[in-house]
Amino acid sequence: MMQESDKDELILKVLDGVATPDEIQTLARWMETDPSNEVYFNQLKKAWNLTSGPIPSEERVEHELESYVKYIRSKRGKFRVWQVLKYAAVIVVPLLLGIYWLQQERVEEQSQMTMHKTGIVPGGYKATLITAQGKAITLLPSTEEDIRVQENFVVKNGQKGIVYQDTKKETTTLQYNTLKTPRGGEYTITLSDGTRVYLNAASKLKYPVQFDSKRREVYLSGEAYFEVTKDTNRPFYVVTDAVRVKVYGTEFNVNTNGIGGTQTTLVSGKVGIWGRGSVQEYIMKPSQLVEFGDNGEFKGIRDVDVKTYTAWKEGFFVFEDEGLEGILNRLSRWYDVDIFYSNEKVKTYHFTGHMEKYENIETILNAISKMVGVHFTIKEKTIIVTE
Repeated sequence: MMQESDKDELILKVLDGVATPDEIQTLARWMETDPSNEVYFNQLKKAWNLTSGPIPSEERVEHELESYVKYIRSKRGKFRVWQVLKYAAVIVVPLLLGIYWLQQERVEEQSQMTMHKTGIVPGGYKATLITAQGKAITLLPSTEEDIRVQENFVVKNGQKGIVYQDTKKETTTLQYNTLKTPRGGEYTITLSDGTRVYLNAASKLKYPVQFDSKRREVYLSGEAYFEVTKDTNRPFYVVTDAVRVKVYGTEFNVNTNGIGGTQTTLVSGKVGIWGRGSVQEYIMKPSQLVEFGDNGEFKGIRDVDVKTYTAWKEGFFVFEDEGLEGILNRLSRWYDVDIFYSNEKVKTYHFTGHMEKYENIETILNAISKMVGVHFTIKEKTIIVTE
């Protein structure tokens, strides 16, 4: 068992890149014995990144990475695969990312993947607006234009996305518009009350052209980040197939695209949330995530780092010990590609990393391949995953 006096020394050796494979595995076992150990490691890792953060030589990166990947593969029969891969990512990634991007071209040349010129590009700002009359209008932020969404109601589209204005007139019959993003698309909308919504790829938001005087309610499928304008007289609701979220003037993220359910992450303010058909309200605090199954059953609430769930809005992918299936699902929606697994087991492998959303997909797949030990082959617009 690791002595208390040895703990910090071993962690720093690992972060400095001078630990042996056996020392890395010792640290991995220690982190596994108690959740608080992993919390302690992550706190020290953050401090190390800010104060030490050495940039290793290119040769050192290649040597240590190849050595450790070889070590992982040789020990698969002895240790649980998911555990070894998890800590390979958590421990090695912070060390490598600084130099990784500087040697991107060389890494790609030496990659284990079979890559072709695919024409696969990151997503961008594009969406389709569907009016209450069923008219479909293609939206691009580069086109500054006025759009008539109903008689005597014009909205503006441009660099700020699509913007609805409050006419201050009493509304008796709600007219609904729908904003849809394709795979490889995202868009921003300002609703008539001033609430701003960032709609992620492969998502759909249905909303009134103008809210009435009693309540504000929108319907979401997919993922969106909300900055809700506070109005004590009119509560704001977000409704999905699984949950109903009541908002008290706040910022939060809702994602129905996750594996196994709907996740709501609260950044600031206060929300209450119900599962479909349930009378039980769960009150969330900032930096908490609540998860419901697809049929509305409550699955749990926990504290999280909200950046992991909201960084997409700022142009980043943040993967924190995330399963490969969930990661590739996100990439599939953003890069408009299909995923084929030749081995179901690889879906459970885990990866940790922070990357730009507008990066070449080959660069992201190369990083995952190096850390996790899987192979990617791109054929046209399909990514094939093998062990």
